[in-house]
Amino acid sequence: MGAACIVLTVLAWRGMQVPEEISALLDHSAWTLPGTLDATMEQTKEAGGSMPAVAAVYNHIESDEEERAAILDSKGLLEAVSREPVSRTVHLKTIYVSGEEVQTLPGNRNPSQLKVLIAQHSGWSGWLSREGDLWLEQRVNDLSPLTKKEAYFGVDEQGNLTLFKGPPASEKVMKTFFQLDMGSMKSSLPEGIWDQLHQGIRVQDMEEYNSVLSTFSDYARDSAEQVMHAE
Repeated sequence: MGAACIVLTVLAWRGMQVPEEISALLDHSAWTLPGTLDATMEQTKEAGGSMPAVAAVYNHIESDEEERAAILDSKGLLEAVSREPVSRTVHLKTIYVSGEEVQTLPGNRNPSQLKVLIAQHSGWSGWLSREGDLWLEQRVNDLSPLTKKEAYFGVDEQGNLTLFKGPPASEKVMKTFFQLDMGSMKSSLPEGIWDQLHQGIRVQDMEEYNSVLSTFSDYARDSAEQVMHAE
């Protein structure tokens, strides 16, 4: 009986010790993790790195969409550049119905020059990029100069109505719209239209552009609403 009592006492004592050991282990881990991070930072510095470079790793997850999510009007842009009075690179972006153009102004603009530019483009929206650049953006209900100069409507190998840079044979796709119902189109349209589509239909203005879309939207596998709002 005496031996049994001793065994039970030892087991009870060990049961109390196990949670204490686990707790000590967790406490040890909690203290060593910051030490590991500090060591990593020290190694980074020794290798010629810097804290901004380390921070950039975390900031890398931010996408362009997130960057543009907080688009500001001219008043908001003026407030933004006033809060951080630094010189910035300026990009002027024009988004057309088909195509877009970006012009980067040479050199950097100081805060006063930035305010003048924003005032000159009061109808534009914009944002500040992660790099600190100022982007000014406008949307124009027209075709881009490149589209007017080189665009052809045609059909690709998958049967999609497509806008090409140059004739369809060049296979330089600018924009894909919707898949055509080939059977219905061949039986309904004159053969000359079908041949013209394969050779390429030249478009040089919005009237021609909308006319081609309107004509072939009747033979789209998607809804006409999706067609007219294709990106």
